[in-house]
Amino acid sequence: MVRQAFESAWEAGCRNGPGSATITVPSGKTFLVFPIQFGGPCRPYNINFEILGSIVAPPKTAWTSKTASSWLKFRGVVGLKVVGNEQGLIDGQGASWWGQGGDQRPTAMAFTNCRKLEISGLKHINSPKFHLSITQSNGVNVSSNHIIAPPNSPNTDGIDLFSSTNVLIRNSIIQTGDDCIAIKGGTSNVTIDQVACGPGHGISIGSLGQGGKYDEVEAIRVNNCTLNGTTNGVRIKTWQGGSGFARNIHFSNINFVAANRPVIIDQFYCPHKECNNLTSAVKVSEVTYTGLVGTSSCENATVSFRCSDAVPCTNITLNGVDITSTGPHNSTTAICLNAYGTANDTTSPVVDCLIK
Repeated sequence: MVRQAFESAWEAGCRNGPGSATITVPSGKTFLVFPIQFGGPCRPYNINFEILGSIVAPPKTAWTSKTASSWLKFRGVVGLKVVGNEQGLIDGQGASWWGQGGDQRPTAMAFTNCRKLEISGLKHINSPKFHLSITQSNGVNVSSNHIIAPPNSPNTDGIDLFSSTNVLIRNSIIQTGDDCIAIKGGTSNVTIDQVACGPGHGISIGSLGQGGKYDEVEAIRVNNCTLNGTTNGVRIKTWQGGSGFARNIHFSNINFVAANRPVIIDQFYCPHKECNNLTSAVKVSEVTYTGLVGTSSCENATVSFRCSDAVPCTNITLNGVDITSTGPHNSTTAICLNAYGTANDTTSPVVDCLIK
């Protein structure tokens, strides 16, 4: 079977002597692969997993495990490089899953407890749920990837980070039905640079604090990105009732092209519209917006800071923000609730609602 061939190739490479090992999915070939785990630790200090052909997931009806949380899983590997090229393809066959609840759908590629991880050059389409999830990993470089799913495909996030640190995501195109990139709790020291996002839900910090959870996110830099036709732009989203912090977050040189809601902090995140009113909240502070320009398709607030009265947002700074409306009769506006900070006089829309 194909899965057994992949398992055997991984076992041989992982158990090879010190040095490096290479596992190649050959060009011009298509492999139907059922859920599989590639586990470490491995003896080589580098393992190259080259995807030059196509790897295709089984449709939902053919999955042998209806409870698998991921399709292609890499766990506990140091020095892993997953590399594609123009001919390589990862196809999650997600369409048969998209009508099913999110918790029951698998993530296409999951990386857990990996160090010195590189993911580059992949063309990755139609995941049942998240395309790439990276969890409890350190020293991660994600570059030159193209991730695609229809704009109406639910929860098809491009890249999700959980409890990971020292991460660089750059020079990639992400076009999905949900967040292009989502930074979850326990994550720190992340740089996102030169990412083209859209369609999708934008680049998000969170959601954080769901179900009363304590979450921490800090030292996040989002630079030189374009958000085209996204439902949100750059967003921080937290649930009522949580705790912890999201701090030291910097958005700079962002270009919006008809983004619906370009700038958002929302401490009342409630996608299902049936949430209890709770006083505790994840603390949001030290957030800067510098050089954000472009257009918004929003008919309401272009800049929106909705913060908790018990745990308000603090140290918000806007400088060089210039966002105009795509509608000839619409104007860009800002709203603030319990948000403390400053905006320079040339900011457009005028953000005079921050508490100084």
